[in-house]
Amino acid sequence: MSTGFSAGSQALGYLFQARYALYLILTNKEELELAVESLDDITFFENENNPTELLQLKHHTTAQASLTDSSSDLWKTIGFWSTQLQENKISLPDTLLTLVTTAEAPASSAAFFLRPVKARNSKRALQILIRVADKSENKALTKSFEAFQALTSTQQQQLIDSIQIIDSSPDIIDITPKIKGELIAARREHRNAVYERLEGWWFAKVVKHLRDNSVSLISGFEVRDKICEINDQFKPDALPIDFFDLEIPEQPEISRDNRRFVAQLKEVAVHNKRIEKAILDYYKAFEQRSRWAREELLFGDEIEQYEKRLIDEWERYMLALQDEMPDSDESELECKKLGRKVFNWMEQEADIRIRSQVVEAYVMRGSYHMLADQNPPRVHWHPKFVERLRQLLATT
Repeated sequence: MSTGFSAGSQALGYLFQARYALYLILTNKEELELAVESLDDITFFENENNPTELLQLKHHTTAQASLTDSSSDLWKTIGFWSTQLQENKISLPDTLLTLVTTAEAPASSAAFFLRPVKARNSKRALQILIRVADKSENKALTKSFEAFQALTSTQQQQLIDSIQIIDSSPDIIDITPKIKGELIAARREHRNAVYERLEGWWFAKVVKHLRDNSVSLISGFEVRDKICEINDQFKPDALPIDFFDLEIPEQPEISRDNRRFVAQLKEVAVHNKRIEKAILDYYKAFEQRSRWAREELLFGDEIEQYEKRLIDEWERYMLALQDEMPDSDESELECKKLGRKVFNWMEQEADIRIRSQVVEAYVMRGSYHMLADQNPPRVHWHPKFVERLRQLLATT
């Protein structure tokens, strides 16, 4: 529903800026460092004190957008760079000034002559811009015109010589395939999954970068190292781990939770804090296994075979403990102690991996809780839990 006060276009502009920054860092030299909202929308540095390129990004949601000679996008950008030149914040011709826009530059316009192509003619572009600044009556752009006119003729030519305009740029949707095209190290069948994880990490990185006032630069090396790290999770002996930091939105009410795996933990008198962690492991494993399935990362009946291994290891440990119990001592207290021992083994000692490089423990722990939650439970902690459940169901 549109209210007439939608900030959708502005929000898309910010998202486009972050996504395009990822594309740029992948297509530039890896030793370069990048800042967002520093000297410009995006700034590339060879070192902290040496900006090599400033980029302004303009995103439009309408196909009819045009970068005419009196365009607001064009003149606000020129005015901004003129001010920076006057204040000695940029050094020309050492810094490239790039305007990236989804709008199109009309033929024979100033923007048209500033494209990085053979038809580029910065002198012709300067003549057009001087004429517009002198004759335009657009009051909304007065400050931009004045900033440009305050430059000397030499500075004006130097400024325009340093500008390149990338028009008809892919928008926020169409830039995605271009980013994926840069992920050549990823196998084709995994490229979408690698991209999703890379972009998730990248947006979080940009948010932290902005929160820290863009002080810490983001390097191309760091991005490429992250891609290698993600790629490693898609090797035959590994699987991606996506829910390590997952949090449950609301604190679970243990007393009202009647799920079987929770009831089992109550049955052996496990502390509520440990039950809360068990619930979190359950959610993490459920979400992780679901995502693996959606992305078709599992081999055939891999989950079923993994669960059989979990059950077999649990059964061996349970039987070994039961062999140590005296036949005459099956008191409730001893049954609870045995149940806690089995649960403690699962939570603190067992290391049963679905694949050799999947080391994150929540996968195994949560899978055990999923087995304990089935009807009937396929694993249990209290040695008499299944027997009691059967009696309860028969009575009911």
